[in-house]
Amino acid sequence: MDMLPDIPLNTIDRYPSFPMFNMSIKIMIWNVQGAGSQAFLTMLRELIRINKPTILALVETHISGETAQKVCDRIGFSGQFRVDAQGFRGGIWLFWRTDSIAVKVLDSHTQHITVEISKVGERPWVFSAIYASPDCNLRKELWEALEQAKRNFTGPWILGGDFNDTMSMSERVGNGGTEMQRRCRNFANWAESNGLIDLKFSGPNHTWREETPQQLIRPQDLIDSCVMMSGVCDLIMLQYVIYPKAIQITVLL
Repeated sequence: MDMLPDIPLNTIDRYPSFPMFNMSIKIMIWNVQGAGSQAFLTMLRELIRINKPTILALVETHISGETAQKVCDRIGFSGQFRVDAQGFRGGIWLFWRTDSIAVKVLDSHTQHITVEISKVGERPWVFSAIYASPDCNLRKELWEALEQAKRNFTGPWILGGDFNDTMSMSERVGNGGTEMQRRCRNFANWAESNGLIDLKFSGPNHTWREETPQQLIRPQDLIDSCVMMSGVCDLIMLQYVIYPKAIQITVLL
């Protein structure tokens, strides 16, 4: 796939426009790292205007309660469901257009929202919006919760969001070591045991960068990846994942 053009992050009036594939449903996932500012709302509305997603998932929103609800109501989708942030950590918001699809919430957890997506004339499928905890013990709780949720449905299943893990050391730069190798191996084994494979993507190879002193290597990880069950392979319109450079961790299926 072609790489998306570089767009300066400080350019206010220019936003990434995604290629128009032959898709009947589009999903946009964004790790927002805080959803409480007017700047966030302005950028989000422009992304929505340009790309017109059917489903929108925002992760790591950092706000909860009445404050979160007020922001959700301003985003402009007719359907919504959220898992509030725990203090200033986490938070997952899911939005959808009720005139295009029907959504049934199957399960929710501090680290995921799992829903069934149905549309007239198309096979229902399941989508999980993910924000995995940076804490390895809490991430294990997520994997167990997803395995439990999986027992309650059959058919295509797509997971997307911030996994805070990678399946291969090749997806990391400057963040190696024996412990990291073990983490990659465990995550890859978990994905394989549940029949999950990475979707191919175009765009930057790494979606997270830690700010460190200039003389040090800045670790970059492909932690905002999407995986899918093999049963989804007939849903051709969902086999594209884009990582635009303007907003590093926005994914469009």
